[in-house]
Amino acid sequence: MTKPKLGHRLTAKLMNFERKRAGFQRKIAKLEGLDMVYYENKTSRDKPTLLMVHGYTADKTMWHRPAKILAEHFHIIAPDMAGHGETAYHPDANYGIPSQVEWLIKLLDHLKIDKVHLIGSSMGGFISAYFAKAHPERTLSISLIDPAGITSPEPSDIQTVFEQEERNMFLPETEAEFITFMGMVMAKPPFTPKFILKTMAHNHVSRRNAYAHIFEDFFDKDFLEDDLKHIKAPTLLIWGQQDQILHVSAVPIWEDGIENCQTIVWDDLGHVPSFEAPKRTVNAIKDFLDEVKT
Repeated sequence: MTKPKLGHRLTAKLMNFERKRAGFQRKIAKLEGLDMVYYENKTSRDKPTLLMVHGYTADKTMWHRPAKILAEHFHIIAPDMAGHGETAYHPDANYGIPSQVEWLIKLLDHLKIDKVHLIGSSMGGFISAYFAKAHPERTLSISLIDPAGITSPEPSDIQTVFEQEERNMFLPETEAEFITFMGMVMAKPPFTPKFILKTMAHNHVSRRNAYAHIFEDFFDKDFLEDDLKHIKAPTLLIWGQQDQILHVSAVPIWEDGIENCQTIVWDDLGHVPSFEAPKRTVNAIKDFLDEVKT
């Protein structure tokens, strides 16, 4: 696929503008074995810290709009997880969920941050829940947005394609396949200019081999069904009823497994409520966090 040079430059400028609007500064944490690129907002560290964890094949930029709304009340850290965004992929690295959690612990240690509220989307929800299980002493709360990490009783549309056609739609080979994949991700996608879609498609397809490795390391491993009872942190679970990536039938398993769990299911949304309805999603999270803090 030919690199859309003008589209890439325009997209980079737009993302930089959105970063500044969100109040984020781009920083690099030189951890042992990994240089992790992350965003940090300018809010005082005297305020509670939110650690925002993106999903598989996404990156830290997915939190631009949510962070803009939350910036007044929270100190926010939004990293590119290992192998995603600007944090480098290494062919010999392990990208399983326990490894991803330990990178977050190293990042927090580097920043001298003790306890955090976590917000995680999809794979980021899996990482956040696993973090809460493995490190309860550092977890104030978790907000899980359509999280992975549970085997749903009913298969999602993308899972059905994977099982019946042996085709992983997360790993498109062409721009057209990427557009089809994106059509499954959101029920109410925001308007996205064509040049941005083309740039996204190019970036995604060019990383296909890296994403395949990451998928192999975390998919269907370290699932949490038997460990949910060990999650003691206050939990908010948000799900889109029309999610074609992770089926909503997983919701009762999360609810039954985590003792202190509040749930919101929105009938009109898909897999990424934070993109599809950012204000609604962030207001729900803020209301939850206000309860946790009191």
